[in-house]
Amino acid sequence: MGLLHYAVTSDGEFIEVPKFFRLSERRLSKLQMRLAKKPKHSKPWKILKGKIARLHQLIARQRLDWQFKLAYHLFSDVSIIFIEDLQIANLVRRCKAKLGDNGQFLPNGQSAKSGLNKSLQDAALGQFIQVLEYVAWKLGKRVVKVDPKGTSQHC
Repeated sequence: MGLLHYAVTSDGEFIEVPKFFRLSERRLSKLQMRLAKKPKHSKPWKILKGKIARLHQLIARQRLDWQFKLAYHLFSDVSIIFIEDLQIANLVRRCKAKLGDNGQFLPNGQSAKSGLNKSLQDAALGQFIQVLEYVAWKLGKRVVKVDPKGTSQHC
């Protein structure tokens, strides 16, 4: 599981990461810019809040639907799936601030990390693990979590 390939099967099939949020990001930002110009709690403001909520709901439902379809596809051929036991909260954690000698903060790469964090959240790896476990339980199959140390090495 990762950002380059969502999953890799034992027969070498690479499943690409869908970017549901990234595809709707422009539409969402336009709605949010329009919302910022409306007086709070006015009727147009409430209408735009509803449109933004529906767009977020659409993105979430697209992602969940795709994850269920992928989980059933993965379990169609095998009875056990091994996944990394990732600490996803640690992956999206902010960089620590670096304080310079003169008392000012130094660049710490957080602006680059924020794009990575957005992609990690868009991939919804934690939700996919829950979906995999649910589908495995429903089909009477197994998901085994493996310690992530050494899983990314090439032989």
